[in-house]
Amino acid sequence: MPERRADARGRRARTIVSVVRDGCRRFIARALRAGPIPRHVAVIMDGNRRFACASGVALARGHARGADVLREACAWCFELGVETLSVYALSTENFKRSERELEALFDLACGEIGTLIDDEGLRLREARVHVSGDLDALPKRVRDKAKEAMEKTKDNRGPMLNVCMAYTGREDIARAVMKTREDVRGGALDASEVDERAVASRLHGAEREIELGAGMPEVDLLVRTSGETRLSDFTLFNARFAKLVFVEVLWPDFTFMDLVHAVWQYQLGAKDLKRSRQAYDDANAIEAESAVVAEVRVQPGRVAKGAKRSV
Repeated sequence: MPERRADARGRRARTIVSVVRDGCRRFIARALRAGPIPRHVAVIMDGNRRFACASGVALARGHARGADVLREACAWCFELGVETLSVYALSTENFKRSERELEALFDLACGEIGTLIDDEGLRLREARVHVSGDLDALPKRVRDKAKEAMEKTKDNRGPMLNVCMAYTGREDIARAVMKTREDVRGGALDASEVDERAVASRLHGAEREIELGAGMPEVDLLVRTSGETRLSDFTLFNARFAKLVFVEVLWPDFTFMDLVHAVWQYQLGAKDLKRSRQAYDDANAIEAESAVVAEVRVQPGRVAKGAKRSV
């Protein structure tokens, strides 16, 4: 009997702590939403292996804990109003790891992608799941699970979780350039229409967003954990005006308050980032207009609309 009463008191205490914690999280989220919220957050989830070594557990346990934090981070970001969350799950450079670790990662990926499909929180938010990267480089079981996730969520109109696997930013850009060239050769795109927007619309995940009425948004906030201060070939094309936040904590130890700190850092510099992006867009617009004017001038016999040809 005393043990039962102690267990009951422990459960009540944990329930109270959980309720208080959730209430505090919602309060802080409301406060953050009073300021600018990044549309697109990209995260380099670094530190799973170091977490495992420091904790004295198998590498697979470290990666599994990282996957748990990813699900929590999805809920936190979407609660704040983030529209796209891109996470660096597996770089092509990671294929150099031991076969045993890779097999554990692939098994975990299959399970976690399946969990994301059935996640109640994501389902209630009508979230879309997209897997970016060279899917052909992944084992068939992972590739099939990724395709299943994208197929089952393709009609959702909520936020997007973009999981980057077998991915690098350079491969993404090269692929988009090759696709642009193919479209020009095939007549789907005129050579005069080739610009950075044409390339951007052919990056991983962008085609799907265009079908829904919008392209893949540029990264507003890029977070890297574990104290490393490198981009590691992630979202190179879309992160030119992103706020870069590097945190010391390992990914499996990443918390809601770490995300709050990163968003707060973004909000502090949001006006400057917006001005820089607007200045860049304005300069591009002026350059494009000048190119059109120059083209009209060099074409003999071409008359501007509304003008009369002299006799």
